[in-house]
Amino acid sequence: MKLFLNILNITVIFLISFFLIITSILWYFGKDLPDFEQLSDYEPPVVSRIFASDGNFLEEYSRENRIFSNFDQIPDQLINCFLVAEDRDFYSHIGFYIKGIIRTKKKNIMNVLNNRRPEGASTITQQVAKNFLLSGEITYTRKIKEIILALRIENILTKNEILELYLNEIYLGNRSFGVVSASTNYFNKSLLELELDEMALLAALPKAPSKYNPFTNANKALERRNWVLKRLFSEGFIDLSQYEEAFNKELILKKKNKIFSRKASFFKEAIRREIIE
Repeated sequence: MKLFLNILNITVIFLISFFLIITSILWYFGKDLPDFEQLSDYEPPVVSRIFASDGNFLEEYSRENRIFSNFDQIPDQLINCFLVAEDRDFYSHIGFYIKGIIRTKKKNIMNVLNNRRPEGASTITQQVAKNFLLSGEITYTRKIKEIILALRIENILTKNEILELYLNEIYLGNRSFGVVSASTNYFNKSLLELELDEMALLAALPKAPSKYNPFTNANKALERRNWVLKRLFSEGFIDLSQYEEAFNKELILKKKNKIFSRKASFFKEAIRREIIE
């Protein structure tokens, strides 16, 4: 009986101490964080486009090449591609995933020993917190702030609203911010025109946009795209025939058409100054 009481006392002391430590950490790192409520009224900078009188595309201007799309305008399968590639448990976690953090910490120990760059373990909510409110530095301090902000974001936004922000903000290489811009820049298509293999390619890019840029590293991009397709199949989002059809497709890219005209150069420059400057 005495042994049981001693163990119980030690357990209670440990739990109280653990609670106080976590509370102190959250207070210390959370007291001066950016105003996360601004995400509720987010208005992203978007692309301005110029068309000729016959409908031909002339030019576009922007500081960041982004075209905003509402969540209900994004195909379900495209969303699934990003979920399996970036955050399979997005709809069930509270903003961060403790198992993912532990798994990545173990992997980063090996990365440090092999002189490699450490990796993150960010959920989609954490990526929204980082991309909108924090810097891109890789430190434990920023990671703690990222988790705190992710918890707060989950309390004020729905899961679909968080995904909408993520899919419109994420950088996908080739001057593409968001899935609409990337769909145009890589395939010259709208989101609704994308095929499964093309959706998988877009979801392959966030991990390393330069490394998997299909224009410059086609083989690596194809390998990563096929990995996303395998994840879709293993998670039950597609059947075997859909997987094999998409897996066997070649990587076909098509840049958006642009009509250049010397006569229009002065006109385009005047508009550029008006929009950008």
